[in-house]
Order: sequence, then structure tokens, then C-alpha cells
Amino acid sequence: MKTKLLFLCFFMTYFIVNAQDLTQTVWGVVTDVEVKSPLIGAIVILDGSEPVLGTTTDMDGHFRLENVPVGRHNFLIRYTGYEDVYVRDIIVASGREATFTVQMTESITSLQEVTVVANSDKSLAINQVATVSATQITVEETSRIAAGISDPGRTAQSVAGVSSADDEGNELVIRGNSPRGFLWRMEGIEIPNPNHFSNGEGSTGGGVCALSTQVLDNSDFLTGAFPGEYGNALSGVFDLNLRSGNADKREYSVQLGVLGAQASLEGPFKKGGNASYLVNYRYSTLEVLSKIGIDISGGDIVPKWQDLSYKMVFPTEKAGRFTLWGLGGISSAGSKIVQDTSLWMYRGDHYKDTEDHTLGIAGLTHNYIFKNNKTYIKTVAAYSYTNDQVVVDTLNYEFDPTIIEQSDFIYNTLSVSSFLHHKFNAGNSIRAGVIFHNRAFDSKATYLNFDTDEFETQVDDKGSTIMLEEYVQWMHRFNNNFEVNAGLHYTFMAVNDDVAFEPRLGARWKATPKSTFNFGAGLHSRVEPISLYLGQRQKEDGSYEQPNLGLGLTKAAHIVLGFNLELSRDIRLKTEVYYQYLYNVPVKTGDTTNIFSALNFSSGFTNEPLVNDGTGRNYGVEVTLQKFFSNQWYGFATASLFQSKYTMPDNVERNTAFNSNYIFNVVGGKEWKVGKRKTNVFGANVRGILRGGYRTVPINLQASIDQNGEVLDYDQAYETKVPDYFRIDIGVSYRKNLPTWSWVLSLDIQNVTGRLNVYNEYYSSERNVVDYNYMNGLIPILNYRVEF
Repeated sequence: MKTKLLFLCFFMTYFIVNAQDLTQTVWGVVTDVEVKSPLIGAIVILDGSEPVLGTTTDMDGHFRLENVPVGRHNFLIRYTGYEDVYVRDIIVASGREATFTVQMTESITSLQEVTVVANSDKSLAINQVATVSATQITVEETSRIAAGISDPGRTAQSVAGVSSADDEGNELVIRGNSPRGFLWRMEGIEIPNPNHFSNGEGSTGGGVCALSTQVLDNSDFLTGAFPGEYGNALSGVFDLNLRSGNADKREYSVQLGVLGAQASLEGPFKKGGNASYLVNYRYSTLEVLSKIGIDISGGDIVPKWQDLSYKMVFPTEKAGRFTLWGLGGISSAGSKIVQDTSLWMYRGDHYKDTEDHTLGIAGLTHNYIFKNNKTYIKTVAAYSYTNDQVVVDTLNYEFDPTIIEQSDFIYNTLSVSSFLHHKFNAGNSIRAGVIFHNRAFDSKATYLNFDTDEFETQVDDKGSTIMLEEYVQWMHRFNNNFEVNAGLHYTFMAVNDDVAFEPRLGARWKATPKSTFNFGAGLHSRVEPISLYLGQRQKEDGSYEQPNLGLGLTKAAHIVLGFNLELSRDIRLKTEVYYQYLYNVPVKTGDTTNIFSALNFSSGFTNEPLVNDGTGRNYGVEVTLQKFFSNQWYGFATASLFQSKYTMPDNVERNTAFNSNYIFNVVGGKEWKVGKRKTNVFGANVRGILRGGYRTVPINLQASIDQNGEVLDYDQAYETKVPDYFRIDIGVSYRKNLPTWSWVLSLDIQNVTGRLNVYNEYYSSERNVVDYNYMNGLIPILNYRVEF
């Protein structure tokens, strides 16, 4: 009898739980976009709910909206005297609470004249001063893009005018610029390259991003004419934000996949308090997979990596808000040598290499809002450590190694950024800030000169130097439809005593309720890796000189004109035309090949004498047609036509190595609600990429055969290209929502057709032919994640 009663109770409990609609809590914060002060009493409404489901913000601007049905939802936020905000595509799942942050703009129009129109363009930058060439990369997009593998860099490759340097990494070529001109920021301050397997000095990408989407918040991605607060960037900026942990409830997530295993946890430090933590850890599983016969490394040393990221928030009643945040990662890889010497056919069969990378960033942020609710100050202090080591060996038939190349670059950087922002009224605000960097370095690089059969030291220096940046920017809104911002950025680099004064200007005019014109212009500059300034060369008397200590900053002038047209509530057309003039570009002294310009290299180090006598031009047009997620599907297409040129001291204009001339992207996806109660979701996504091939210096085959070595035709440098790059990625996912937890199974396939895109060409002295190195073929990426 007891058994029957227990079974009956269990059955009834199961029936009741499954008969109930699955719901979850949505929480967040609503603030003023400029002063970041909390907006008390702002109304947050679930769009389309009947009866209306909504709530209001508390004294800290926080809100909690309970009993929201699982699924994808939009929210309307209203506050008296402010423009409405319409937040799209918030995924509400049963496993963890959903969250979003809202920044509202005060209306210029008096309360009696206010006509509010909800802002449905989610792609607008978080930084309202960024009027052109700025896109908001959302966490949801980073997780959804086919073969984006939750990597912000790979996700950004779908933005108009952006492409990857190669399939193995996430370095970004923007508008034909070298990736070395790219800037990474986190929590408002410059950080070193946040990727595993950095590709050498000056590299801005790597094989895998060290940041997980579990800790990322929506972030800004800029591709030109940056506002006054951004310095040390020529091609683009990724301004990353970390999200705060849940201050009310502890939540967990565990994921296992082809590219790694990870676990995250978040919650309050104590129940009822406002302080919260968020921690995520990842460890690569490729080594485990290789041992069971799944070879993703192509036969080389299996890549290994692990990383830890965190954010801890400590609000106070009188002293403002303190935030501890950080990122740490280690990675290693390399190439194996074939153990059977009878199979050694080519010179490269004798070589092996290893690379080891260490990255550490720890930051402290303080935000303080003055009592007048018109002024706030933000100060960020960050310490970073990077160590990149590479060793290349050549082996004889007895496997005795001889080191032919070795480098070890260590940087310890202390950075402090502080700005004061004051809002005079709804139409005028000003921000002034200072950024200080103290960079300690320990750089060593040697290689074997095969011509002299002697080792040469390219750099061997240890010390420190400072970099100082100052800026001021003012924003004036004439009315709700027209605004102008102006700024000035100053940079001083002590290692070469160079300075740069960089004026900036931006404007936005909403000509009609559905059309907007944008303008941006300014001067920009970029510091080269310190090792480039410290490179040394041995003179005839045996002493050393450093020929590049006086090398100046690389500089550029940007101008952009844009037009946005809202075709419907869900469809937007965006067009931009741009022109960039680069000057003070480092080029090799007396270079007879006329290719040694900083605009042609994505990364690397040299001790060759350089001078700032090079120039360059990038100009083009970009078009984006985007349908935001609605009616269970989304899609967008981008087209970019451009030219990228460089000029050496001979005053001849040539194509840069990255002048692929055109880039086309098509991205889309659809979701289906499945299950008896339609609470589960099946999704499918696709991405297609077509771009022109990168430029090459053609090989003179007959001369190479005659000299038994590669001979390049420098007279035709970068007039030829490798074949066009084409790739199709697909992704499918299934989310199962259960009463107290949820799980997601996803499969992404990069390059589903297996097309072998050409990376570069080389002369094979063993076969006397011009041969090719190819990029990756088909790569499947399977993940399983549990949230509770």
C-alpha cells in the first residue's frame, strides 16, 4: 500500500511539474547613458505580454521580472523624460536567470513635447559617441554565429569589411589594414592580445580566444574614425565588457566539447547582499581526443590551453562601486618531426618547433557618481604579464637537435586609466581622461644565419618605458535628431620621444524617423612593439647599434560617411563609404624589393633599419542588409568593395598584401519551438564567406630552378593573388528546458564543403614546382552544456 501511495505521489508531482508552463526570472539594471546613475522607477515591460507583465527599477536602478515564460523575448523600457529603449532577443531559459543592462538617453525635448519612438536598432554601439563604423557585438550573436565557436574575434569576421588573416587564427583584417593596427580593450582599458597561441610580436590574434562567452557582456567593435577616448589604434578596436554575476542566486554551467571543457559559477557572496562573483575556467581536451584517435591537430604537437576569467563586484553605499576582474591563460603547441627518416623527402622534414605562451591580466575598477547625479569618475588599474617563447630546431639523421631560432619576449605592464565625465544638461556633456602605461620588457631573439653559419642576436634588452595618453571629448545634442561630438587625443611614447595630437569629429543626423546620416573623421596613431625599437645589429668593430630607437609612431587620417535606413521594424540597411590615409609608416631603409612596409605584415619582429617614409591608402564602400531576429529567424548580408595601397620611398603606389578587393558575407538562422509545450528550441545557422585572395609576390620559376632556391619577381610584387577564399559554415543546436535546469547540444562545422583554400605559395626545390600551403579543411565542433 505504501509503495502504491509513493508511486501515486511521484506520478502526480511529475504531472503537475510538467503541466506547468516553464518560467524564469529576468534581471538587470537601468542607468543614464552618460553619467551611469541609476534610473529609479523605470518601467520594464515584456513586449507582447497579455496581460501585461512588467516591473519597475529600485533605488539602485535594478529590476527583477519574475515568471517570464522560457523562450526568446523583447522588452520595452520607459522612463519619464528619457527616450524609450527596445531590447531585443533576450533568451530566457529554465537553467539560469536571464540578464541585460539598459542605458537610456535623456530627451532634449521638453516633457510637453515628447514623442517617444522605441529604439529597435540593437546594432548601435554601446558608446554613443561612436557615430560611424561601430557595431555592438552581443553575447547572443557570439554564441549563435555558425562556427563562431563562441569567439568574439571569429564572430566579428561577419561584420562588413572584416576578414580573417587565416583559418587557424582570429586575427582581423579590417578594410585592407594589417591586423597589427588593431586594439583590444577590456573594462575600458587597453590590454595585451587576449588570445591563445599568439602569432608573434605585434600579433593581435591567435588560435583561440582566452575569453569565454560565459563571462562576456555586449561589447563594441569599431572599424574606423574612432572617438576621442580611443588611442593606439589604426585599423579597429574591440572594446570588451565583462558581465556581472547574479547577486541574488547562485548559478552554474558545465560544458564539454571538442575544443575544451569548461565550468562557470556565479552568485552573491552572501545572501541578501549586493556583491557578486562570476568565475569561468576552461581546459583543452584536444590531447585527450588525440589519444583516442581523433586527430584535429593535423599530426603536429597537440595544442593545449587553459584559461581562467573572473569578475567580482562590490557596491558600497558611499564610496562607489569596486570591481575586481581578470584573465589568465597558458597555451603550447608545435610541430612534430617524422620519426622514420626514410620518409624525409623535403628540407622541412628536418625541422621541429615548439611555442609556449603565458597571459595574465588583473584589474581593479572604481566607479563613483557624485551627489549631483551629473558627474562621475571612473578609474581602472590593470597589471598584465605576457611571455611568448618560440624554439625552432633542425635535426640530423641521429635526431641530434640544433637550435636555429629562439625568441623569448616578456612584458610586464601597469596601466592606469581615469576619466571625469560631466553632464551639463540633456544636450551637453564633456569627458576628460588620462591613461598611463609603464611597460617593463625583457626581450631576447637569436637566429642562425645560414650564409655565415653563425648565430646573430636580433635583440637582447631589458628595461622599462612609459606611454602617456590624454584626451578630451565634448558632445552636443541640438535636439533629439541631431548631435555633434568633438575630441582631441594626445599620445607620448618615451622609448622614442614621439608625440601625436589627434583631433576627432563625429556627427549623427536623423533626417526622418527611419533614416539617419552619420559622419566621422580624425587622426589616429599606433605604437609598434617595443622590441622593434630595440632591435640591434652588430657593426664591423663588434659593437652593437639600435637603428630603430628613433622610429616614430605610425599615423593615419580617417574619414567616414554613413547612411542608415530602417526599412521596417526588423530590417535595416546600412551603407558607409570611407577613406584612410596612412603616413609615417615604417619601411626598410634602402629596400630594393620595395615590399618591406609595416602595412604588409600582420605580426613579427625585425632588426632591419626602418624609417617612417612610407604611406598608404584604403578606400571603399560597405553595405549591410540586416533582418533582426523576429518570427523565429534572422539574417544579414554584407558586401565590401575596397582598395588597399601602400607607397615606398620610390613613390610608386602598389597593392598591399591584404588588398583582396572584395568581401561578401551571408549569415542566417532559424529556430523552431518543439516539444509538447513548445518550451524546447531547435536552431539551425549558416554562414557563407567569399573574399578575394590575398596578394603574393610571384615566384620566378625558371630562375628558382636555375639557382636551386626560391627567386621572387619583386617587379610584380603584389600584382598577383592566390585564388579566392570561399567557405560555408553550418551549425545546429537543441536546447532542452526542464523545470530547474536546461541543457544545450550543439554542432558547428567550419568549412562544411571541405574546400582547401590557399594560404600562400612557395617554391619546392625538391620537385622544382610552385606549390601551395593550404588552410584548414572541414572542422566539426561538438559541445554539450548544462545550466542549473
